[in-house]
Amino acid sequence: MDGVLVDGEPLHFATVNELLGREGKAISLDQYKPYMGTKTGWSDMIADFGLSQPREYYSPIYRDLVLERYRTQSAALPGALSLVTALRVSGQRIALASSSIRPWVEACLERIGLSDAFEVSVTGSEIVNGKPDPEIYLQAAAKLGVPASECLAVEDAPAGIESAHAAGMSVWAVRTEYTRGLALPGPEREFESLADVDIRDIMGVAA
Repeated sequence: MDGVLVDGEPLHFATVNELLGREGKAISLDQYKPYMGTKTGWSDMIADFGLSQPREYYSPIYRDLVLERYRTQSAALPGALSLVTALRVSGQRIALASSSIRPWVEACLERIGLSDAFEVSVTGSEIVNGKPDPEIYLQAAAKLGVPASECLAVEDAPAGIESAHAAGMSVWAVRTEYTRGLALPGPEREFESLADVDIRDIMGVAA
């Protein structure tokens, strides 16, 4: 979802800096990038930045602040709505695999008008091992009833690409401001936005 359907990382980046600012700290964009798309972000940041409180303190505040931003600030990335709509019309089976927790996913999809677009959704709320572990993609494929080897994942972050590849999927990458210039671990194809993706190419992969 984040970085593919919506530009969610600015919402997370702003929220992280809001909380760090309460302790007189800040994180630059380059420092923030390695935490993107992972499930251990706050645990790692507490250690890396020497924060004063445990994860149990930051996580609930962070969840609420991000939820409000998703509800009020989410915006679909170029090509996202048209591509998802075209996939649905063409009869392609599509699932959403997002490390974000379910309340964030539901708020975001409602905001951008894709609440009913996906046959299956798996979120960070339903998995134990976050990306780059393949659990989320394996679970999405299983819920679709489609072998992972026959799935195409669209990702934006290194951890997500590694996760989908580990699940046995083909992976296409889409760039955002937050991943531009970041080394991506071997996607089969790379695009500047979903507006550059031709649905006929996707149907060819799926076939």
